Amino acid sequence: MDENSKNRVTVIGGANIDIVARYAAPQNHHSESHQGLVSTSAGGVARNIAENLAHLGRHVRLICAMGDDDFAATIKASIALPLIDTSACHVSSDAASDMYLNVFDHGGEVLHAINTMALIDLLTPDYLKTFEDDLKSSALIVADCNLSQDSLDWLVGLDGRPNLYCDGVSPEKIIKLKPHLGRIDGLKCNQKEAADLLDLPPETAPSDLMKQLVLQGISTVILSLGQNGVLCHKGGNEVTIPHPEKPQNIVSVSGAGDALFAGFIHGCLDGLPQDQAIDLGMAAAQLTLSCPHAVNPDISSLTISASA
Repeated sequence: MDENSKNRVTVIGGANIDIVARYAAPQNHHSESHQGLVSTSAGGVARNIAENLAHLGRHVRLICAMGDDDFAATIKASIALPLIDTSACHVSSDAASDMYLNVFDHGGEVLHAINTMALIDLLTPDYLKTFEDDLKSSALIVADCNLSQDSLDWLVGLDGRPNLYCDGVSPEKIIKLKPHLGRIDGLKCNQKEAADLLDLPPETAPSDLMKQLVLQGISTVILSLGQNGVLCHKGGNEVTIPHPEKPQNIVSVSGAGDALFAGFIHGCLDGLPQDQAIDLGMAAAQLTLSCPHAVNPDISSLTISASA
């Protein structure tokens, strides 16, 4: 086993094209056409996490599914980085790319979102078995809940695997983890996702949500509290990190949570204390807020301050 494989993170899940529309000014009549900005860029939870990790200096193997259209070319170009191994990606000829449409208000907050994610269903257990040895030799596996129930079931039950961290993605998708709460090692989610996963009311206090997730056996939890910051539990230690002052110009909130997760993971694998690892993740999220794309390459500058 080479040195890179010992430190490599395998990331499995969604890769899609992000179509982002943002109103230029506050609007009350959404049935009409309004001025704004519309752009396309590479996205997808797993793809975002993989690109962030690579910019932070981490070797990554990405397992995702891509089409063979012009949008796919954009996705492929975004992950053509020296530290990302894409040899395990599933590429379907003559298939349209998975897509995620976001409509933001003038302040950068999500108003509406629509996704089509058919290609990710090609990452079946049989397909993932092809890379079983590589999965087992990874430092960590990160999976997003865009994956099918069968594929998540297979990953959780893989004998000899390293720790498995999951990104909840959405309230609708995180419930795929219900059968495995005592078997996954890490989880990143927001309050609504946590409440749905635990079958608790949405107004349940964050501290109670965290307590229940830990009691279920998840040793590492990042619970996003939106504007109130992050609640993080790792190895019996719990810390609350208030949200730092937001950038004056929030271009988009898309991808900020993925940057948070990637920064935390990278910090932990580099041996940073828990509070410093989550600080690294928060700093990565802050930079992403000021970027029109789901990943801000400038997070590479954070490795200097993290190791200082």
